Order: sequence, then structure tokens, then C-alpha cells
Amino acid sequence: MNVPPTAQEASPPSYAPNGDRDVRHRFPLLDKRGKPWGILDFGSGARSAKSIPLFYEDDIIHGSLEMDIEKGDSMRSVTVKVEGSVITGTMVDDRTRFLHLSTCLWTRKTSPPAVGHAIWPFSISLPREVTIPLSGQQSTFRMPQSFLERNARVTVLYEISVSLSRGMFRSDSKHDSDTFHAQSQTRPLPLRQRAYRLNRPLRGPTDDPEGWETSVTAMAHGYVFRTRQAVVQCTLSLARPLCYTRGSVIPCWITLTSGDAEALELYGAPDALTIHLRRCVRWKSADMPSMQQVQGNMSLTAVARAVWWMRSDDPRNDAYTRVLEGELRVPSDLACSSAMGSFSIAYAIALGPPDCVGFTPVDRDGDGSPLVSMPVGIATMYPANGPRPVAYAPPSYDNFTPHDVAGPSEGVIYTYGGGVNMGRT
Repeated sequence: MNVPPTAQEASPPSYAPNGDRDVRHRFPLLDKRGKPWGILDFGSGARSAKSIPLFYEDDIIHGSLEMDIEKGDSMRSVTVKVEGSVITGTMVDDRTRFLHLSTCLWTRKTSPPAVGHAIWPFSISLPREVTIPLSGQQSTFRMPQSFLERNARVTVLYEISVSLSRGMFRSDSKHDSDTFHAQSQTRPLPLRQRAYRLNRPLRGPTDDPEGWETSVTAMAHGYVFRTRQAVVQCTLSLARPLCYTRGSVIPCWITLTSGDAEALELYGAPDALTIHLRRCVRWKSADMPSMQQVQGNMSLTAVARAVWWMRSDDPRNDAYTRVLEGELRVPSDLACSSAMGSFSIAYAIALGPPDCVGFTPVDRDGDGSPLVSMPVGIATMYPANGPRPVAYAPPSYDNFTPHDVAGPSEGVIYTYGGGVNMGRT
């Protein structure tokens, strides 16, 4: 099926970086018997007061603590803490605390407690980067965004808590932590500015080789209607730079050649091409078997699929060559590329076997690897300068359901060296 190129601006992300922090959250503080002893109040960028609080890297958490102080109260200090952790299992060693911030709101050493209603304001700045010990040395990472999914047994958790210290004859009061979402603010470099500004079709890899990253040629072996062998040569190209904003699109280009015209007709049908955006989540935990400790655990998920249409204006198209243009819509709610110690989220564009009846693929390696896998980065914000990416495929084609993928990780490992800073040592 051919898709007519109709340009439209890609959808913006589902959040507004550096937006208003007018949504107020008020959490009652309860002791072990469920009796309230204070109120924690702060503003965030969440959609509503009922939503989980939302902050961005480099944000400042502005809030206050309210409580009623009784006469004779032996409290000695009041502290607010913010912590971030990667949790990979049930063991104590499975929690890596990469962020620990605290501010003392009041201490008896500076002033005696005033009887009655007290309000202590506070401000806590979230960093852009954090440093943790890793493999015997200090390593710096971009602060990861919150992550919690059912099929991945790893969590990136951010918490804010209040603790009140009292004398030795009275128990301390500690509020169970409230969670909040932390969001990265990563930007790719601008791409295809001239074409987007002039609202023109993109130039392909042949006419604009510097604007595309092109894979090595892969050989797809198979049988045509289970009667004869055939080989289709596949070359995949992605728009540079290989880092894209979630909620936008990834321009793609593929060239297919074969000495078997019928095999090419089956393999190169736009609906038959299966090119996915794959997410690879890796982590390690203390309760893993010793054999798994080397590579760690992994969750591999196909999160989006590219759509394709024929380039009828390409002179190379004939019975033995097929050139198609396509794009892949990046879901707006994807977790961005990130790394923190032994935890990482990485992405790749993977070319798999065709989704057609007449061509039966043969996996010569026997390991389920895709024919082509090109690592890419996923960012959270659009470039600061330049036009938004343009979507050419109609939104009606965006009906993909994410699913787990069985197979190797295509070499997508802990860090990505593209347009997003993941980690460094």
C-alpha cells in the first residue's frame, strides 16, 4: 500500500518543560498510630493535585512543612529529605541510592520551639548529574527519569520524606516517603531543517548522503512459496543525528534488491516490512544466579513500528530494485535513553523478517537476531532552535501495540554515545 506524502507537524510531547509549578500537593504526615502530626505542602508541574508530583532535572522543589507544636514537646530537629534509587530486586544490595538531598528546617540548637502553629518553608534543588561509586571509581551519570513497568523487574524511584527527631525518652516521628516523578530534559540536534522549513519532501541517502546514517547491506535468505530459495539484499538508512524526541518521528529509508523479482515483490511490500523501535532495559541484582551476573538481566520490547510508502520518483525502482521511504512515530510516553550504574535504557531500530505469506525467512545464525540493528537515542525535548520534525504518514497508521521480544539484545548495552549524555567515568 502506498502512502501519499502529506506533511504535517509532528505532535508535541505530552508535557511542558519549565512550565508552571502552580499545582499544589498537600500530604498529611501520620505517626505509627495513624495520628496526623503535620502537613507537607509543595508545588510541582503535575497535571492536577491528584496526579503524582512531577519535577524536571535542575528543578527546585519549593514547599513548606506545617505542624502544631505542643508545650513541652522535646523535638530537637526537623528535616526534609529527597532520595533517588534504582531498585533491581528484593535484597538489601539491590537498591542503589544515587541521590540523597536533605535540608534541616529547624533545630533546637538555633532556636527553642515556639508553641502553636508553625510553618517552615524549604527549597531543594534537583541536580542534572549525579556521581556514584562504580567498579572502584567515581562515575558521573545524567540523573535518570522515573521508571516503573510491569514487565521489567527494575524501578527508578524518587521519594520525599520528613523526619522529626525527639529526645531519648520519646520516639521520633518519620513520615513514610511520598513518591514523585523526575523527568529528564534532553534535546537532540536539529535535523532536516531546510526541508521542514520549506515543507518539501526529504532528500534520500543518494542525494543527501551526509544527512543519513546507512547500515551495511544485510542478506535476507528465504523461500518463495516454499518452493525455491531467494535472497533479498537490504540497506536501511536513518536520518542523522541518531537521536530523536519522543512524540516526534524518525525518518527512514530502505533499499531492497534481489535477482528474484517475485521475492522482491513479496518482501518489499510496504505492509510486509517489519522495522521496529526496540527498547532494551538492562539491570543487575544481588539475587541473580552467578552466570547472569556477568551480563545482567534484560527486558526487550518492540515499542513502535515504521510505516512505508514507495518512492515512485526514484529512478532505481525496477523489477529487481525497490526503494521505499518511511517513518516511525516515537511514542510520547517513552522513557528516554538513560544509564545509572548497572541499569540502562537503550533503543535500536531493528529490521526483522517480513510479515507476508509468500516469503518464508531462514534464520541462518539461529539466534533470532534482526537483520539490521542501528542504536538510536530517545530525548525528551525538541531542539532549542529550528523547526519541528514533519510527519508525512497519516496518524491513522499509528496503531501499533507494544510487545515483548524474545531474542538477543543486538549489542545495545549500557551507554549510548550519540546526542544524549548517558554516563561517563
